Amino acid sequence: MSDGKIKQDINLLEYPLWFQDECEAEIRENGFVWKHPNGKFLVKSTAKPPVKTDNIFLLYLLGQSQSQSWKDVIFITRYQVIKNCGLDTNNSWYNRLVDSLHRWEQVHIEFNGAFYQGREYKTLHFGVIDSWGFEEKTKRLRIRFSPEYLSIVKDSSYFRFLDFDQVKSLRSPLATRLYQLLVKTFKNRDTWEIDAISLAEKIPMKQKFPAHIALKIKPAINRINKHTDLKITVEERRKARGEIVLVFTKEAAQHKEKPIEKESPSFVMPDNDEFKKLVAMLPPERQRQNSLLELVLKALNKKGFDFVVWNIKYANKRAIGNYPAYFLKSLKGNFGQVMKEEEEVTLAAASKRQEEAKTQKVRLTEAQAKEDQELARIQDYIQSLSPDELEAIELEAHAKLPTFMKKPIEDMRKANQISFRSFVRLIALEQLKAREQKSAKDNENKPVQPSLDLTA
Repeated sequence: MSDGKIKQDINLLEYPLWFQDECEAEIRENGFVWKHPNGKFLVKSTAKPPVKTDNIFLLYLLGQSQSQSWKDVIFITRYQVIKNCGLDTNNSWYNRLVDSLHRWEQVHIEFNGAFYQGREYKTLHFGVIDSWGFEEKTKRLRIRFSPEYLSIVKDSSYFRFLDFDQVKSLRSPLATRLYQLLVKTFKNRDTWEIDAISLAEKIPMKQKFPAHIALKIKPAINRINKHTDLKITVEERRKARGEIVLVFTKEAAQHKEKPIEKESPSFVMPDNDEFKKLVAMLPPERQRQNSLLELVLKALNKKGFDFVVWNIKYANKRAIGNYPAYFLKSLKGNFGQVMKEEEEVTLAAASKRQEEAKTQKVRLTEAQAKEDQELARIQDYIQSLSPDELEAIELEAHAKLPTFMKKPIEDMRKANQISFRSFVRLIALEQLKAREQKSAKDNENKPVQPSLDLTA
C-alpha cells in the first residue's frame, strides 16, 4: 500500500457495509440487522454495527493484505494501525481497535441476487474477518480475513481504487460514505442524477424528507471537494411537490459561466425601510455588491419581506464561496422556509418544555406547602396531648407496624428513641380529623337560640 490506493469492489461501494450511526440498524435480541429497501442486501451481526471508525480500520487492514500479495492472514501491531489511521496512540484507541475487530468478526453480508458481475447478478453470502488474536510475546495482532471477502476484492473485474489518506481526512461519516458512492459512480461519466430519497437509502441516512436530505448532502460535498481530488458540484432539481432530484457534476465537465458577482453600475438604492433592513442582514463585504442588491430587491418586490429574510439567514449560515450564487439558489428553492420551520419546531418544543417545567414547579411548590401545613397541624396537635394520650398513640402506631419491624422499634421506643414518628403522626392525624369532623357535626345540630325582641 505504498501509494495509498486500496482496491475495492464496486458492490462493496454501492451497498453500505458500515453506518453513520449505530442506531441506523435494527437492534434485535441477538444482534442487529440492516436491510436495504430493495430487500436484496442485508447486513447482520451479533455485535454492535460497524461505523465510520470501523470502516477506516478495515480499509487500512485490507490495504496491508493487498501490499502483501493479498495474504489472508496478516500480522501487525496495534500501534501501526492506530498511527497510520491518524489517531492517538493510547489505550483508548487500542481498545477501540480490538472492539472493531470483534465487530467485523461478527458481521455477515448477504447479496441475494444483487451482486453485480458483468451481465448478471449473483447471490453471495460471506463474512469479513474469520478470526483474530493478540500475541503477548510479540505484541502483534493476528488477523485472518474471510477467504470469500478477500477473493471478492482481489479477483474483482469491476472495482475502484480508494485513496486511503483522502478517506481518513474526511472525518465526517456522511462525507466518507458519499465519497465511496461518488468514486464508484464517476468512473466514465461527468454527471449523476439521483432522487434524494434513493440517495438516502443508499447511504443510508436518518433524514426522510428530500429538503432535509439535500441540506445534509451539500456540506458533505464541500468536505469532499476540500479534502480529496474529486471536485463535485451539486444542484437541486425540483419535480413534483416535495420531490427533489440531486444533480452531481464533475468540475472538469463544467462550462465556464459569466461571473455572477459583476457589479451593475446602473443600480439605484431605493428609499425603502424593508430593503434597508435586508441589506443590513447581508455580510458586510456584500452590502455594496450591486448584483446581489438587485437580487434582494427583486425578491422583496415579488415574494415579500419575510421570504427574503429567511433566505438571507439560510445563505448566511450555509453559503461557502460564491455567496450571490448560493443566495440565488436559496431563493429559487426557498431553502429558508425549511430553516424557518425547523426553528419554529425547535422554539415550540423549547417553549413547551419551559411551560411544563414551570407547571411542575408550581405543583411541587403547592404540594410542599400543603405538606408543611399539614405537618404543622399535626405537630400542634401532638404538643397539645398529655403524656398518657401520647403514649396511647404510640402504642396504636406500634400495633400497625409490620411484624418484622415491631421488635426493633419497640426496643428503641423503650429507650426513649421514638424512630417511628411517621406512624405516630398518622395516628395523630386520624384523631385530629375525627375531632374536627365531630366538632363540625355538633355545630350543625346545635339548636338556634331565639333572639329577644327588646322593642316589644
